[in-house]
Amino acid sequence: MTSEFWGRFKDAPALHRVAEAYARLGRPAGRYPVTRFAPSPTGELHLGHVVHALWVWGVASVLDAQVVIRMEDHDQTRCRPEYEQSILDDLAWLGFEPEPRSLASLSQRPSLFRQNDNHPLYDDAFRHLAQQTEVYSCTCTRSLLGPPDSSGERRYPGTCRGRPLECESRHVVRALILEGEVLIDDLRLGQLVQHPQRDQGDVVVRDALGQWSYQLCVVVDDLRHGVNLIVRGEDLLPSTGRQQMLARLLGRTTPCLTVHHPLALAPDGQKLSKRDQSETVRAMRERGMTREMVLEKAWVVAGLD
Repeated sequence: MTSEFWGRFKDAPALHRVAEAYARLGRPAGRYPVTRFAPSPTGELHLGHVVHALWVWGVASVLDAQVVIRMEDHDQTRCRPEYEQSILDDLAWLGFEPEPRSLASLSQRPSLFRQNDNHPLYDDAFRHLAQQTEVYSCTCTRSLLGPPDSSGERRYPGTCRGRPLECESRHVVRALILEGEVLIDDLRLGQLVQHPQRDQGDVVVRDALGQWSYQLCVVVDDLRHGVNLIVRGEDLLPSTGRQQMLARLLGRTTPCLTVHHPLALAPDGQKLSKRDQSETVRAMRERGMTREMVLEKAWVVAGLD
């Protein structure tokens, strides 16, 4: 990252407000922020990723936090090693520098920072989870759950609770989430209250293909990587409460702080995604854009000023 952009982080009003909110909470002695940049290698780095990276490294800059990098490739039907290398190359070209140990680890296999290399850790976490709460097979389809709410979530009413894990039909595995509210200290949005059981219901921890879910893997990884500050888009806000509940069941004693930032939107108002190939960093580089030009374009979209 160029010195000019580090200076812009220090002057960005949105990041000033994050730093002020963090100072009001008070940092426990000896507890320093650790956050993460954790893409899924299902395509090349795109403008939405760069917007997110500006928020991650921007928050890290004003809070003096480390940025761990990991690859969330739990979904082996979509993730590809070539995309992982492409993402790392583009991050380096843009000047984003992750915490050295995690970056070096990803240069080899197995790596503690690549989800597909760590199935035994998720197996162990699941066994521990099963000792803390009910886990069961669920054969309900999306159509049985009704339409999604305004956040895109379908509430699961607990239809299959009590079923054994062994099931010949196509099924997922769910973990029982307890009733009650979860308080979230978000450094941008303020204190939030969520009710995971009321709003989403029991969480999927293994999908119908037998793969560990995003919800389980991200909680396990944040615990083992020492992450205590989560910076991510507002579209993932509904996951925060249930992930805090899972983390509590798996042994986390202090909830993560969060910063949920605005989404990067295309001109039609839709979230920027890998489907827009014209907005990949590789495509922009091939059109002759410099890294400063790409970063400036992302800065405008990020809304940090």
